[in-house]
Amino acid sequence: MPNRSKHDTEFERMAVKPMKSHADSTGYTSKIGGIAQDSVIEKAMQDKLTQSMQQGIEDGWNARLEEEAEDKQVTQAEIDAKEDNKKEEDDDGLEALRARRRQQMKEAHEKKLKYQGLGHGQYDNIEEEVFLKTVTDSERAVVHFYHKQFEKCKVIDMHLHKCAKKFFGTRFVRLDAEKAPFFVEKLGIKTLPCAVVFNDGVAKGRQIGFDGLDINGEFKTEELAWRIKCWEGLEEDFGENDDLDWN
Repeated sequence: MPNRSKHDTEFERMAVKPMKSHADSTGYTSKIGGIAQDSVIEKAMQDKLTQSMQQGIEDGWNARLEEEAEDKQVTQAEIDAKEDNKKEEDDDGLEALRARRRQQMKEAHEKKLKYQGLGHGQYDNIEEEVFLKTVTDSERAVVHFYHKQFEKCKVIDMHLHKCAKKFFGTRFVRLDAEKAPFFVEKLGIKTLPCAVVFNDGVAKGRQIGFDGLDINGEFKTEELAWRIKCWEGLEEDFGENDDLDWN
């Protein structure tokens, strides 16, 4: 845990005001200024939410149960147990089980390679130019809008760095709020730190400061991880009161 004061400075409590420009500006903000008129982010969020609601209704509960049964992971223990008790007429069923196991292992390997290619497992700085690509390329993403002088941002950084290594199914990144005025404004970010959780490019929730956590920052990484999971930001399964291994 980094050294910090227990109380915010007046500067840290101030609302975030996007900078109009900076010395190293690429001109990107001005180039995409017209996009604001189309409300791209809001439209994308609404389209995704509408699509998800319609799909849920069309699928129905029975279809969901059937799909879950088909996707049930086959373990090597199941195959071994079936081999121990197999009869001659069970050969076809056993081979089908092995085939499913091989396919599942292949898919898991391909998913791991895809995640690695997208930068999962790391906690990187990104620029405003790649924000949209980052939150849409990965099914789940967490973007920490930070200020380099804020102590609370450093605390959140520490926890998200641990989460990035633990939860490989989510892309964790950080973005300097002063250098991302367009998206700070579009997402309505007023207070830092602010970690926005995305699922399929849709903002599902946000961690603002230490809201819902210990006010002095004396909370466990599991607590922050659980809040991210509740916003559909994590693929991995765990319980609210589980103590996780962060090694």
